[in-house]
Amino acid sequence: MIFNLNSSKISSQIQPLFLYLQKQRENQKFIHSLEVGATFLLISFFAIFAIKPTLITISALVGEVKSKELLQKDLKGKINDVITAEDLFSQVQEKYSLVDSSLPNNPRFFQAATQINSMANNYQIFFDQLNFAVGDSNSFSVSISTSSAFPTVLALISDISQNRRLIELNNISLSLGKNPLDQKINFSLPLNIYYWPSYDQK
Repeated sequence: MIFNLNSSKISSQIQPLFLYLQKQRENQKFIHSLEVGATFLLISFFAIFAIKPTLITISALVGEVKSKELLQKDLKGKINDVITAEDLFSQVQEKYSLVDSSLPNNPRFFQAATQINSMANNYQIFFDQLNFAVGDSNSFSVSISTSSAFPTVLALISDISQNRRLIELNNISLSLGKNPLDQKINFSLPLNIYYWPSYDQK
């Protein structure tokens, strides 16, 4: 009985200590849960007000970088096209003078008269005048009529057919001169001279 009485006294003295320790443990759990809750609350706050705008800004920057890369690629393609066009134009431009001299974009009557006179003068053939007649929209005609030796006439016809300017010789009219001893023949060369009409002339 004495042992049991002492045991009950000890138990009654220790029980408040257990209760105190249990409350302290519950207080620590509550404080820990508050800390965890506060931590999640802070994380949510930063995620909403700090991380989200940062992610939006980063996404916008990434989109801008990609659009600039596409634009740069497009510009590179256009620059390459321009360079290719310039190369092709320079190649064509070298031959443009040849094309323009054979088929100019306007009649160039003075140039045609100069060429005809120059070819004729090479064989001592001279004309008093050259009369031009405008035909359709891209040609005009001129008739050469005089007298000369037959080989000279053939040489002049050859030069005209080989001239750079596009000249068409439809027919040749030859006849003997009045003096058979003169060894000259009368000839007439009707020529059609072509040009490429420009849009302004249409």
